Amino acid sequence: MTALRTRWSAYLDQQHRYPTGLVSQLVGEHMVRQHAPETIWSIALLKLQPADCLLEIGCGAGQGLALALKHGSPQHSVGLDLSATMLQSAARRNQAALSRGQVSLLRGDLAMLPFHGRHFEKIVSIHTFYFWSEPRAILDQLVSLLVPGGRSVTTFATAHTTPTGERIYWPLHERVETLVSALAQEPGIRASFTTGPDSRQFNNVAVVIDKR
Repeated sequence: MTALRTRWSAYLDQQHRYPTGLVSQLVGEHMVRQHAPETIWSIALLKLQPADCLLEIGCGAGQGLALALKHGSPQHSVGLDLSATMLQSAARRNQAALSRGQVSLLRGDLAMLPFHGRHFEKIVSIHTFYFWSEPRAILDQLVSLLVPGGRSVTTFATAHTTPTGERIYWPLHERVETLVSALAQEPGIRASFTTGPDSRQFNNVAVVIDKR
């Protein structure tokens, strides 16, 4: 039984990293419900304006794009995801905006972003940071995609709360604090490490970068 639970847990971890097949559609909708508090918070942090072009990296089932349209109504939004299955779900969730040309969906890898000379006012990514092989290099790449005055928000969890109420921080938390401190020294940007709402038994934090 223990071995079966271990295999199932590993399978679900893989589905969260790269959703494929029928199960991934169920996983995607489950994540939409699970991640509702941090998705709402992250979209609010962007401070979207009607003239903005928005990029969501790891858009999953498209709930972040839908919320952006509802609460900020950016001029155009681009959702990027590695999973074709998730992009199908995102297309269903944002069908009307797709038909209007207000949303575009692209399949692509974070390591090779398919944007040549294109820039965005706002960039958001929720719960992808764990899979970044080189966080500093990727954040630098996101900054390069921002227009002056643009903002990026990268949201993820760095701790869990035990049944007794004790918060246990993972080593990731300290690594990100160090990363943000280094970014804050760079000319032309302002970087902060912000705490948001808890979701289930996990905390939520965001690396917010403003390009001057």
